[in-house]
Amino acid sequence: MNWGYKILIVIIAFIVAMMSMVFVAFRQTNDMLDENYYEKEMNYQSLINAAQNLNVVTDSTLINQNDSFVIVNIPKILISNFEQGNISFLRIDDKRKDITIDFKPNEQGSLLIEKFKFIPGTYKARLKWRNLSKDYYREQNLIIE
Repeated sequence: MNWGYKILIVIIAFIVAMMSMVFVAFRQTNDMLDENYYEKEMNYQSLINAAQNLNVVTDSTLINQNDSFVIVNIPKILISNFEQGNISFLRIDDKRKDITIDFKPNEQGSLLIEKFKFIPGTYKARLKWRNLSKDYYREQNLIIE
């Protein structure tokens, strides 16, 4: 094989590699985790205050899982005057897989969410609620298997 064929093989390999990279680049999504991030950034101090309110009560993990359920445990001290709660499971790689639930915990402070609602992967869980006109907030990473 002479040098002309070798150069032709290198050029073809380069073109195939570039076309592969273009194909992969077109398949990527560049979605942001939050739609209106600027407005949320302006109100971020309220989230910091809500997180500090919760840290005064407890610093333990509030979201756990077993084989069948994702379990949210609100501290018992905060369930007697529970006003409104919201939990968002944000999928970092695809926002179409996000799950948002308004909730009120049971008497033990628990909320059970069936695992079949989730697609396996990594989620960022954002848990917020009000109790006696005071906000509480916790953000936690969760891997659903």
